[in-house]
Amino acid sequence: MIAVVAAAAAAALLASACPRSTAAKRPRNVVFILVDTLRADHLGVYGYRRATSPALDALARESLLFGNARSQSSCTFPSVNSMLTSRYPSAFLAQPGGAMGLPAGVPGLAEILRARGFSTVAISASPVVRRSPGRFNPLGGFGRGFDLFREECVWRHADCVTRQAVEQLRPGPRPLLLYLHFMDPHGPYGPPPPYPRRWAVGHPDKEFIRRGDPNPIGDWLYKGAPDPRVTPADLRYLEALYDDSIAFFDSQLALLLARLRASGLYDDSILVLAADHGEEFMEHGHVKHCRTVFDTSVHTPLLFHVPGVAPRRSEAPVQNLDIVPTLLDYLGIPTAGPAGPAAAGPRVEGRSLRPAIEGGAGAAAAGPEIYQWSAQGALRGVSDGRLKLVHDLATHQFSLYDLARDPGETHDALREHRRDFQRLRQALAAWLARTEGPAIGETMRRSEAADRRLRSLGYLD
Repeated sequence: MIAVVAAAAAAALLASACPRSTAAKRPRNVVFILVDTLRADHLGVYGYRRATSPALDALARESLLFGNARSQSSCTFPSVNSMLTSRYPSAFLAQPGGAMGLPAGVPGLAEILRARGFSTVAISASPVVRRSPGRFNPLGGFGRGFDLFREECVWRHADCVTRQAVEQLRPGPRPLLLYLHFMDPHGPYGPPPPYPRRWAVGHPDKEFIRRGDPNPIGDWLYKGAPDPRVTPADLRYLEALYDDSIAFFDSQLALLLARLRASGLYDDSILVLAADHGEEFMEHGHVKHCRTVFDTSVHTPLLFHVPGVAPRRSEAPVQNLDIVPTLLDYLGIPTAGPAGPAAAGPRVEGRSLRPAIEGGAGAAAAGPEIYQWSAQGALRGVSDGRLKLVHDLATHQFSLYDLARDPGETHDALREHRRDFQRLRQALAAWLARTEGPAIGETMRRSEAADRRLRSLGYLD
C-alpha cells in the first residue's frame, strides 16, 4: 500500500511539473540503458505494490516518464534490432544464414552517431546482442558502428555491466554514445549473493523453483515434458525472485547514476532507459517471453532525462520504435520518414517524442492516428493506448481488450466495441500492407522460423 501511495504521489508530482523549460540545451552525449525482460508493471513508478525500484523511480521524477509505452516484439531478437534502428521487426527476419544482427543497409544508432563524430561504446551482458559469435547468436552482428563493444559480462549480473560502464565515464574530446545492456531480471531469477532476497522467502519443495528457473514449466508447455505440477505458490515464488532481481538491478542503477553525476556527464547527456520486453508468469498460460503480445510481454518502461527539460509524465501511446528518432531530434540530426529520400537523413519508422517530452501543443494527444504495433510469431497487435486488437494470422482470429477496464487482458471485449474493432482492424491491415507487404503469410513463416532457430539454440524454451 505504501508503494502504491508513493507511486501515486510521484505521478502527481510529474503531472504538475512545468510543461516546458526555457533552459533546454542540446545535450552532447547519449547514455542508453536497456534493461532486458523488465515489465513496466513491476516498478514502483508504474504503481507496483513492492518497492522494487527506488533509484529508477527517483530518476523518473527528474525525467519524462511514458506510462503507456510498448515494445515491438516480446523477444530480444528482433525487439532490440527494431529499437536501435527505428524499423519494424519484419525488417530483420530471414537474414542469410539465420543472422540476428543488424543487416547491411539498415543503419543503427551507433553507426549514425559515429559517422557524426561520436565515440561509441557498448557493454552488453546479453547472449543475443553481441558483436562476436556465441552460443545463442552464432553470427553476432550487433557491433557495427561501435568503436568498442565489450561482451565479457555475458549472462552476468548488473554489477559487471556497471563496473565496466564506470570506466567509460570521463569527458573526452568527442561526444559519447554509451549503450548498456543489463540482463537482470532475465531468468534464471534472483540476485547474486550476498545481495539479500526481500520477497522470495521460504523454501519451496521444488529445486528448480528455488533456483528461479522457469524452464521446466516451459518444457512442459512447449516440448511435451512431464507436468512439473507447479502450484500458485511456486509461481508467486518465481515472481518474487524476479522482483528481487529488479531490486538488484536498481541498486546498480543507483551506483551508475551517482558516477554519472560525479563525472559531470549527467548534466550534459540525454539518458534513455527502456526494456526490450516483459515476462509472463502464467497470466495467459505462458511463461518467460517470446510467445505473446499481451502487455505482460510488451508493456515496458520508457523514460528520457534531458538536461534543462522539466520532468513530467505522459500517458500518450508511444513505442520503442520512437527512441532513435527522439535521440536524433535532440542531437540535431535530421531523419527521413518511411518513404522519405535517403538524402534527408537516416530513414526511421518511428516518430520523435520531443513534443511530448517538452510539453508542446498537442503533445499528449492520443488521436486515432497514433498507434502502437507489436509482432511475435503469428501474432500481430495494434493498440491506441486504450484498446488493443490482437490478430492471430495462423488461425485468422481476432481478440480485443479494453486496457482501461481490463489491464490484465482477461476478457475479449470485441462484441462490446464493434466500431472500434473495425477501426483497429483497418489500421492493422494498412500497417501490415505497408510493413510486411502482400506476402504476409511469408513474413509469418519467417517469424516462426526465427523462433524455431532460437529454440534450436537453446535460448527460447
